[in-house]
Parts: sequence; C-alpha cells; structure tokens
Amino acid sequence: MPHLVPLKPLPFAYSDDDGGRNLPDLDDEEFGHLTAVLKALARGSYPRLEAVPLALNAYNCNQRASPDANADADAEPLPWAYFYPITVVAPEDVPLRVRPIIDLDARITEDLGKPWCHVRFLCFIHKHKINRKATTQKGVHTISIWDREWDELTWHDTYHISRSSRRREIQRFWEFAEVTGFPSTTPREEFMERIRYRTVYHVAEHIEDTLRNAIPPRHTLWAVCAAALHHMNNARDPHVSIVPDKLELFGGQARGLLPRLFAHLLWLCLDARPEWGRGEQERFVGQCRILDRLAWMRLRTRHQLRMWRDRDREGEGSSDGEGDGERERERDREWVYDILRL
Repeated sequence: MPHLVPLKPLPFAYSDDDGGRNLPDLDDEEFGHLTAVLKALARGSYPRLEAVPLALNAYNCNQRASPDANADADAEPLPWAYFYPITVVAPEDVPLRVRPIIDLDARITEDLGKPWCHVRFLCFIHKHKINRKATTQKGVHTISIWDREWDELTWHDTYHISRSSRRREIQRFWEFAEVTGFPSTTPREEFMERIRYRTVYHVAEHIEDTLRNAIPPRHTLWAVCAAALHHMNNARDPHVSIVPDKLELFGGQARGLLPRLFAHLLWLCLDARPEWGRGEQERFVGQCRILDRLAWMRLRTRHQLRMWRDRDREGEGSSDGEGDGERERERDREWVYDILRL
C-alpha cells in the first residue's frame, strides 16, 4: 500500500508552521464548541448539538495507529471519519415538502476520489422527534455511516421505542435527499437497497426493565457518539460496522470511547492556545472538572490522560540544556490532574 501523504483533518484551518502535528488553528467559535463538549462530558449533561460533529471531527487530529502505550510507532495513522452537521429528520406523518439537502465539503469528496484516501467513513447524525409520555424529552438520535471500503451505508438506531417509525423516516430521508458530492457511484435505487439497518440494540430496553423507568431519548446522543468512536478506533477492521450491543457502548463508558474523547479534546484545546499563561490554563481546566458522581468517567479519563501524555513524551524524546527540566514538567502537565482532582 502506498504511504499516505499527510493531510490535515477537516473542517479545521491550520498554521503553516504546524510541524506536521495536525494541530488546528481553532477560532473562538470552534474553541467554544469543543469546550461545550468537554463541559457536558464532565457534568453528565448534553452540549449544544452543533458542537458534537465538530468535536468528533477533532478526534481525527493527530490520530495515530493506536493511542495505546504499546502501539507500533511506525504504523500508519488510522483512516479518518468525517462528520456532517446534525440533520433533523421529518416525522413520517409530516409531508416532505422540502427535500433534505446534504452539501459535502469539496475537499472531502476530492480526497475520497483518490485510490488511497484518508477518510474511510462519512457520518451523519440524525435527530428524530419522539413522543413518550414517560419523559418530556422529544429527541432521539441515530447515525448513518457510509463506509468507503464497502461502498455502503449502515444506519444505527440504539433506542427501542418507535424504532420501526424511525426506520421508515430514514428510508424516506435517504430516498429524497439531495446530496452534493456524495462519492458513491451506486445508482440511487440500488443504493437504497444496499442500506443496512442495524437495530439489534437492546441495552436501553434492558435498563428500563431494571430501573422500571424510562431512559431519556436524548441520551442516544452519547450512544451514537460511542458508535462513531468505535468506528474511528477500529478503522482498519473490515467488520467495524457491527457495533456490540453492550452497556459500555450505549453509555460510551468504555475507556476508549467518551473518556478518550475527553482526554483528546482537553489536550487539543490546551495545545491550541500556546499563548496562555498558567493562570489561563488552570481556569480553563477547572471548568472541565468531572463531577464526583461520574466515578467511571474520572477513573478512565485519568488513565487516558496519562496514556496520551506518556506517548507524546516518548515521541518528543529528551534533550540536554538549561531549562529542559522546566519544559519537561510543562509537557507532563502534572498540574492538570490536581486541577481536575483526578
């Protein structure tokens, strides 16, 4: 396989002196979106929807073969996933007066047209309306993931209530969507026949049976994020679309899912503001402190933060000279653990 020429993960801009780090030049709006996701993860809440695809796209930045400490340093980076802004799917009982429009970034479709591209997955998070008397929340999230390797799209629905209705809604969505730059060469009729509908997810139903209470539909936002991260972490697996029906996936609790996303975004945000002094850094980290009740998140995030730190330190190597000790301590960022109280 030819060696991939390094490109920069979209949709971010980059400085010319990036040094190959894939460190995005985040503007204030982008930085605010990533911060919103960090705060939501730390508090067990939900960020504004427009922030979620950007945070998942940021996971591509500096993506390597594996974030594990024992990974092969010479291995090629994992293929990327590109996340389109969240789409709202019309309820099936509402006439479709306006066709859904998906306008893909031309740089993405250009890359997908190459024999060896960087992007394997195109991901579309959908918001569906639902009426459950047991909860006031009305939004269920599902995700469609197009896999370049197989030239087919798989739709994942992790919520058990009104699932058949959402399947009909997503069928209509893709049947009538006007998609600019979609790389699939399959005719629309054949494309529709090849869509895979993965609805064999029963964790939410089992949790409700156990608690004798409804799971808020909005929780599915984190479930589809976990499914997306599963794809990104296993991007060389030909059968990656078979997402396990496990609690750790539905809640994103596995340490390679939401805790890893948190660790990655936190280091990325600190690296993206090199002009900050220690006081500004500490104020930023302080607002991302994980609540005590999220014990699983605290424990697994600490593990991920240390793993990323150790890997980066090994990659930078060591040098001799005045001030090296201080720079080494700064790179370690041990103070972050004190601020986060991990």
